[in-house]
Amino acid sequence: MTVDLAHEAPFELGDLAVRPSVREVVASGKAQILEPRVMQVLVALARDGGQVVSRDDLITSCWGGRVVSDDAINRCISAIRRIAESHGGFSVETVARVGYRLTQASRSLPERRLAVLPFDNLSGDSAMDFFSDGIADEIQQTLARSRGIKVVARSSAFQFRGSQKAVRNVADQLQVSHVLDGSVRRSGQRIRINAQLVDCASGDTLWTDGFRRMLDDVFLLQDEIAEAVAKALEVVFSPPKARSEMPITTYETYLKAQSIMDEGARLFDDSGAAATPLLEQVVREVPDNARAWELLANARAWTLRSGRRKGLYAEGRAGVIEAAETALRLDPTCGGAYEALSLLEPWGAHRAREILLQRALRARPNDPGPLSSMSTFCWGVGRLRDALSFAERACELNPLFPAARLEVAQMQLYVGNQDASIRMLSELHRLWPPNFTILLSLLSFSSNRGYWDAYRDALPDVANFHGWQAAQLNNAVQHAAILASDDPEPRRAFLEICRSRLAEKGYLGFHFLAQLSLFGMPDEALTLAEQASYDHMFDPDGPLPGSHFPGPIFGPWCAMNQDLRFVGLCDRLGLCAYWAESGHWPDCAEWLPYDLKAAVHRCVSKAP
Repeated sequence: MTVDLAHEAPFELGDLAVRPSVREVVASGKAQILEPRVMQVLVALARDGGQVVSRDDLITSCWGGRVVSDDAINRCISAIRRIAESHGGFSVETVARVGYRLTQASRSLPERRLAVLPFDNLSGDSAMDFFSDGIADEIQQTLARSRGIKVVARSSAFQFRGSQKAVRNVADQLQVSHVLDGSVRRSGQRIRINAQLVDCASGDTLWTDGFRRMLDDVFLLQDEIAEAVAKALEVVFSPPKARSEMPITTYETYLKAQSIMDEGARLFDDSGAAATPLLEQVVREVPDNARAWELLANARAWTLRSGRRKGLYAEGRAGVIEAAETALRLDPTCGGAYEALSLLEPWGAHRAREILLQRALRARPNDPGPLSSMSTFCWGVGRLRDALSFAERACELNPLFPAARLEVAQMQLYVGNQDASIRMLSELHRLWPPNFTILLSLLSFSSNRGYWDAYRDALPDVANFHGWQAAQLNNAVQHAAILASDDPEPRRAFLEICRSRLAEKGYLGFHFLAQLSLFGMPDEALTLAEQASYDHMFDPDGPLPGSHFPGPIFGPWCAMNQDLRFVGLCDRLGLCAYWAESGHWPDCAEWLPYDLKAAVHRCVSKAP
């Protein structure tokens, strides 16, 4: 994909801040302007995060595919190496006869992590809770942009209220080094905010202050508090761009929409649809607020891809693009806008989705949202260790969010850490017994891998669920019974169910294929896959990922991937083209009984 500097988000390399849109690299407050082509090459190398980038790829992305001399590329590489030598923190390696790889040096500085707790509402009106939470959340969002400290996500930090906000309790559960707490008192058009920053290890208050202002000054006040905290922590402060002031009634609408989005479950509930009209009102009244446009892009994208939209897909898509591009024009660090754009891509457009998620991460490297999205992406293309790494980084920033910890537990199983995975799933079920997805994963994974003690311990809790959740859990129970039995009849019955489903729908979900393989029928699974159509994977208006996500077929226990016909299925899913183009190979390439890379290259070379 061509490097368009005007739309590339800022990112960090070691101690350098790189700003592609203005062609600057900044170190110790001093800026250096790079030639456009040098900056394009730097972005192209950084975009692939430690992977080898071929000279042909550089020509395509930086010179538009035009024929250029080796000297032109060498000159850009030399300029980037001079920057690395001057400032350190990264290097560019030449991989003989292949290309170049940019790697960042690891830092040995002690890591600091901050939790911004929900500010107490002292206004005497519980209806103002959302306002106090919103003040703290806006400060948290601003501090999360700063360099030198990680900030815990709202969904974990905001679980601490009242007596639970004791510093030692927060530090123990969130593993943070610092806590920012405060209170908000609102009376008419006046507001008072008290805030304090505490070092968890010593218990010392590093900074505290009280502010009395008119409500119209609340935006400047939030930035003032964030800047004071950053100064106390001696981290580089990055104030938000293009966050214009709002009338207080508009700001209340914005905070209500933000609260809906923060509490939502993305594609799996109505949060996007509920927040959209509120955010549309906000951008009408304050059209130059980047954060509002960023939230609107995500709200529209969630609704569009959830199956709950009204109207034509093309109209919904245009609305997402409008909001995302407006947010990025106002502030290129709006990483959430890239996440929204990634949702518009068909599920089979692997490289396009990856590039957009990489841009989101460069804009917000410590945001658990894009980290989790990248983990899911890597799982779907067979990069299981990478998926675990991204999941762990997301969980580190959101440790009390069940979905974040569940993602780590699931990926542990896929990379072969079975004992650790089942222990984690059992512990998560103990912590959150009403969570349906955790129980479903525990039942499925423990029975699939023969951890029958863990399975039997969890089985009685199936009775606590009803409706569609009970139906899915009972399916997992039936599959466990088939695995535990030597009777071939239930396995044949499941095969007939899969054949009927294929005949009815024209395709078969990947979890059905993986289950057939687990039942000892990998040949039958591959035969059905060859008969199925997966054209919907390349339809922007295709169905939700769910059972259409290929991650399950990459498990080491999925015997169908042992057969060379598996490569043909991957080719039809667009995976062979992705692996060959990106050079990001699936983990199974290391242990399959055939040369996956050679087979993939043969498939790609035969493509028209």
